[in-house]
Amino acid sequence: MSIHSRSVNIPWLAFFFAILGLAWCGYVAFPTGSPAPCASSGCMLFQDMRFLGVSLWWVGGGYFFVLALACLRGKRLLAWWMSRLALIADTILLGIMFFTAPCADCLVVACFFALTALFLRPTPNGWFSGAPTRLLLLPIWFGLFLGNGISLLSERTPLWSINHKENTSVRVFFSPSCPACRDALVALGATAALYPVEEKPEDVASIHRLDLLLAMNVPMEEALRRSLNPEENLPELSFGAETVLRLLLVRNKAALLRQGFTSLPLIQINGMPQSWRDKLHSTPANAPAAPATQTPDGVPAGDATTPQANGTLTQGAQPATAPHADKAPWDVDDLGQ
Repeated sequence: MSIHSRSVNIPWLAFFFAILGLAWCGYVAFPTGSPAPCASSGCMLFQDMRFLGVSLWWVGGGYFFVLALACLRGKRLLAWWMSRLALIADTILLGIMFFTAPCADCLVVACFFALTALFLRPTPNGWFSGAPTRLLLLPIWFGLFLGNGISLLSERTPLWSINHKENTSVRVFFSPSCPACRDALVALGATAALYPVEEKPEDVASIHRLDLLLAMNVPMEEALRRSLNPEENLPELSFGAETVLRLLLVRNKAALLRQGFTSLPLIQINGMPQSWRDKLHSTPANAPAAPATQTPDGVPAGDATTPQANGTLTQGAQPATAPHADKAPWDVDDLGQ
């Protein structure tokens, strides 16, 4: 009796990328930090997304595990259809990300979806030898992947802050030619992150002078006044430096317009300043007095004599006046606190 051996055709490259995809899903599903490291806003947006109550990262890990087993067993046709269905699902997810927020972790695993499908192609001539649907899927996936990659790069590139402050609770978009903007900078410039925007042609030179003056530790009010003077004795902008500055200002203005705002100044606050909370929860000065309570001697508490710090005696305790009771709880001068 002869024994016939059958060689197993294992797609090693597809198997390799399936193992990498499994490892990446495990890395994201079991974060090493608290909170988990996140390179984009989309990571936070999609980290809790689930399919039938199961985290997408567990679903992805299970898919790559089964795909790797199919590759090892030589089930190339099964692995091909699995990779194709996964690529269709990933294309849909990339479309959702394109219209919401890019997810860096999702883009990494998307590469493994595409690479496994690419190396499991059923014909020697590859994707472009099959039906029209095969012609469409990969270009659509690549276009959405590229769009998300550009969005991610744009998100990760920080805006230009003229006072070099980034992670503050108050941000101000301003133009030096705007009087209200100059008032906002005088009030908030010490604590807020300041993002200049070109509103008029002469703003570029004014912003350059303001940048130099702030670097020299000139007080904000004086720096604003001197920046508007074209005769100020300061170094002029070179062609290259002006080009870079204009690009930075265009990026700041694009960020302003993306948020739907067209007027300046734009003041953004993250959270609520503690001074505002104190004013909202403090007792108003004209609040009605609390009902008098009886002391053990039968004397109303409001009539009892109370010693003061200087040793004198006064009749009764006067109602305490709330701090800043004459000011509204949204006064601008508290934004930087």
